Parts: sequence; C-alpha cells; structure tokens
Amino acid sequence: MKRGQKVNSWCTSVAADKFRPHHPEEYQRLLKWAKGAYSILEVGSRFGFTLLDLAQGMGGRRIVAVDWPSVGDWGSPGSEEVLKENAETLRGMGFDVHLFIGDSKDPEIVQAVQELGPYDFGFIDGDHAYQGVKADWLNYGPFCKQVVFHDIRKPQAGENQHLEVWRLWAEIEGKKEEFLAEGSKMGIGRAG
Repeated sequence: MKRGQKVNSWCTSVAADKFRPHHPEEYQRLLKWAKGAYSILEVGSRFGFTLLDLAQGMGGRRIVAVDWPSVGDWGSPGSEEVLKENAETLRGMGFDVHLFIGDSKDPEIVQAVQELGPYDFGFIDGDHAYQGVKADWLNYGPFCKQVVFHDIRKPQAGENQHLEVWRLWAEIEGKKEEFLAEGSKMGIGRAG
C-alpha cells in the first residue's frame, strides 16, 4: 500500500462502530481539523483505525499513539493486536510511528511522548473520567498546537454519567471550537 492511498474508504459512509466510535459527521470534522498536520498525537487509539484515517490527510510523517487497549470499560478483546498491526501498516507506508502501550499517566510514557513532540495535532480520546482526561490535557496539551477532544457533550439523565470530558471542556479557556452533529450524544471540541 502506498502512502496517501485510501486505507478504508468505507469509513466515511458508515455509522459509528467499535472500530471508529464516532458520529460520522463529527468524524469528518475531526479529519478536516487534522488535515495537513505534520505530526499527530493520539491518546486513546484503541484499534488504531482512526490513526490510519488521520494519516491519510497528513502533511508529514510522525505519528505517536498512546493506549492501554486491554484495560477498563473501553477495552476490547484483540484491540491491542489490531492496534499494533495498524501501526505496522503505517510504518510500511513510510510513517514514523511510535506506539506506547500503557497508562497515559505513566511518567515514563508522558516523558517519552513529550520528547517526541511538539505536535501539530493532538486527539485526546482515552480516559473519559474527569481526572483522567484532565491529566491527559495537562501532560500532552502543551505540546500540541491544537487538541481535539471526543465526547464533550454533557450526558443527559439516563445516559452514561461516567463520561466527564464535558467538565474539562467547560474549564478550558482561550480559543475553542466545538461541533455536535444533529442527534449525536458525543460531540467534539478543538482547543488551540
């Protein structure tokens, strides 16, 4: 597969699924915001398909991913192996890929990721608890020109109250842009 070739062209036309768990319109906005970035950091890569899609629109070659795919509510059986395979696919396409498997709050991982920076684009979609997403923002946000968060919409009664990205999103000051597609329970927001 050659760099720039469509890896999975179907990704733009299907509803959210476990491989790309995003509202399709919000996902397109994410890809648009990342277009032309020379370096990308993704915290919470799960299977790595979003990395593949982000790479298609990059203007550069460096991709860094952090995930602990087998842990917590968001872990999926087999996701670590698929993530590693997708990282290898990207390497085969000529990208400089660095994959960190473990807790995004681990001081050794934080230091290694910071040393590989700065980044043109950061996507934080890992720990959705307030303390977890705040730690990711504080540890990685300063090294990114822009940071996009997934799941910024405040859950309504009867919805998953463990999603607390909205709390951090409300605290972030400065230049921000958000997008919530009609009917979406997720939303994305860009800071920077």
